[in-house]
Amino acid sequence: MTNTPLPTYESEPEDEPEEPTFILTNSQRYFEDLVSKNSTNILLLGTEPTGFNFDTIIVLSIDDDNKEVKIISFPRDIYIDYNDEVLGALKKAKPSYLKEKGMHRINAAPSIGDAIGYQKNSGRFNKPYVDFIADIIHEVFGIYIQDYAYVKTKGFRNIVDYFGGVTVYVPVLMNYNDPEQNLYIYLEKGTQHLNGQQAEGYVRFRQGYDENGKFRNYGDIFRKQNQSRFIQAFISQHVTLKNLTKLGDIANIISSNVITSVKGWNSIVEYGAMAERALKENYKMVTAELEVNEKNIDGSSYVIIKTKPVGN
Repeated sequence: MTNTPLPTYESEPEDEPEEPTFILTNSQRYFEDLVSKNSTNILLLGTEPTGFNFDTIIVLSIDDDNKEVKIISFPRDIYIDYNDEVLGALKKAKPSYLKEKGMHRINAAPSIGDAIGYQKNSGRFNKPYVDFIADIIHEVFGIYIQDYAYVKTKGFRNIVDYFGGVTVYVPVLMNYNDPEQNLYIYLEKGTQHLNGQQAEGYVRFRQGYDENGKFRNYGDIFRKQNQSRFIQAFISQHVTLKNLTKLGDIANIISSNVITSVKGWNSIVEYGAMAERALKENYKMVTAELEVNEKNIDGSSYVIIKTKPVGN
């Protein structure tokens, strides 16, 4: 199979990224800016164990100008309006993908990037699936990604357990089992202290039985709200000045459980200093809420973002 790489973004300095040139979508752009121009944006990715679709897509944005840490959680069903160039490359590389329901969802973007060999051997992260979704987020939402962290299920559990768990509010009874995914969730409503396995269930839960035994589908936006709540709780409880004194140990546990672009001691120290500054200067932690609507397209449910008119 011959992959068909797409055109690349022009080289741009990481500290002052240019506005994206629309090369992946039909000029699809969210109607407002979600982060400040000088923010540092880290892409957090997570997959379900049985697939390659990324059902956790979160940007952690650190804004020194406004002294703010922002969590932006993207619903997995966001519709991406790919242009003919992307669709043509996919038709050559993996035509079966075009028949897949939900192929326009943002959580399928890594699979598409991998299939077409996006910026192979030339992308800044040197991983087509990461480079593609990072550039989609840059183009559609105006967020330039400086670094990424891809956390697999076992790694997520290990990290949570290493820090001794997380105390977080559980908004509903979470009761759901899926033996095929080795997923067993039972969390009662209220504030709970979760270990790694329980935390995995918390951030993945979107359907299950309520207190009356009725099966309910809470949806992906509900799950994204829980993921944002969990990250906010994890940061507030474990990103502390005391823990930052153990930066070497923390770096080791993260590096053994996470695939990330943050390499080398200098980069780790730089992020440690950023975290210390945010703690000492009491940065405000906020969660961004996207303006979206749900819509059925070609038999698949999608989340449609509010966009700005072309040319604005």
